[in-house]
Amino acid sequence: MAKSEKISLKLLVDEKKNKVVLAEAGQDFVDVLFGLLTFPMGTIARLLEKHQKLPQILGCYKNLSRSVSDMAVDDFKTEACKSMLLSPKSSMEIHCRRLKLHIDDTQATMFYVCSKKHESDSCKYSNFYKSRCSCGSLMIYQIHVPEDEQVVDSLGNAEDVVFVSCRSSFILTDDLKVMLNSIDEIVKVLNGLGYPNINDLKEMLIDVGSEEVLSLLGNLFTSESALTSTFLMKQCMTTMLTLSPPPMFKTGRVEQGSGCLIKVFVGKLDRKILYAECSEDFIDSLLTFLVLPLESASSFFEDNTIIGCVKNLSFELSVLGEGQKVVTLNPIDPKTSKSCTSVVADSGFVKRNTKFIVSDDLIITPMNKFSTIGLLKKMQINMNDFEAQSICIYKAELVNILRASLTSSSALTNVLSNLLAKEPKKES
Repeated sequence: MAKSEKISLKLLVDEKKNKVVLAEAGQDFVDVLFGLLTFPMGTIARLLEKHQKLPQILGCYKNLSRSVSDMAVDDFKTEACKSMLLSPKSSMEIHCRRLKLHIDDTQATMFYVCSKKHESDSCKYSNFYKSRCSCGSLMIYQIHVPEDEQVVDSLGNAEDVVFVSCRSSFILTDDLKVMLNSIDEIVKVLNGLGYPNINDLKEMLIDVGSEEVLSLLGNLFTSESALTSTFLMKQCMTTMLTLSPPPMFKTGRVEQGSGCLIKVFVGKLDRKILYAECSEDFIDSLLTFLVLPLESASSFFEDNTIIGCVKNLSFELSVLGEGQKVVTLNPIDPKTSKSCTSVVADSGFVKRNTKFIVSDDLIITPMNKFSTIGLLKKMQINMNDFEAQSICIYKAELVNILRASLTSSSALTNVLSNLLAKEPKKES
């Protein structure tokens, strides 16, 4: 769809507070909102980085994406691994192409097979060029898969429906709660917000295009009043949301199961984590953040203290939307690097037995292409002013690094500082 395409949106505004109280929208706009939830986090970080009107949002995610771009293909298990991290695919891409407004510039999904596809039923297909087939051959031959074969069911059996099957208009609150439009619902919402007289509010009709949707996407991570911040340009609302300490760190929990050992280098005075040295397991976990859809990332948060607007949208989609099955074929795992009996037997993005260094803001560098001497000089810190500590990372820590990456530029310090020894080690 052309970038000049627009969608009408009606706002009810409290002029005294310069605040959007309510919005009235059609199905097209609500579908676009729900479509944002399907975007992989790596795609969102890339789109926001290109949008120069936005502040530094998702800095840690952008650093992860830049790290992948800077790393050589040889650092990954397959060329497809790097490709899927740089251009992660949404499982709902085929449906999002039907949205009235588009902000995702990711290339449409291609399908590739190996030269033996027609000889063996065990050979699969891949969405990524040069994936390794289970037979050991490279998948370099592009095939055409008709759209009707990629989708099992059309939502609501209607061509003009994407995520919402109900033919209705909708009302939206400033924090993106979405409801079917009705007189009763509007009265209830306005009374609940303290506006018993609708005539006290100004009605505004605006046209929403791709630029406005991109700004709204950025405000999901910086504001609890997404509509106000987007359409009234209320800059005081667009401050980074506060990340509360993970509750699990307050009780000194002990978690069973295998963890990942990393070595962190900590400033003795400010207790800030400067860098971490780690193996490929920790890196694979961090890079997985890039392919997570926004809705999946938000599901790790048990409360609405962070990205509350996203949580609201996710809940409303589960209420208003209907499930869709997307691709009927069985795609191969592009991370598979060699012939194996199961296409998912091999896991991970980067090559095994590789050491990495990770900065506090999640810049990743392979140790074999890194000058430790250069780093020490760059830090401009006395070597007696920092110390090394070993920390075991479990699933809980990874989830909280994911949380911190959304709202902080010091993800490692934010999450792991409570696991550090309280007093610096004394030299003997």
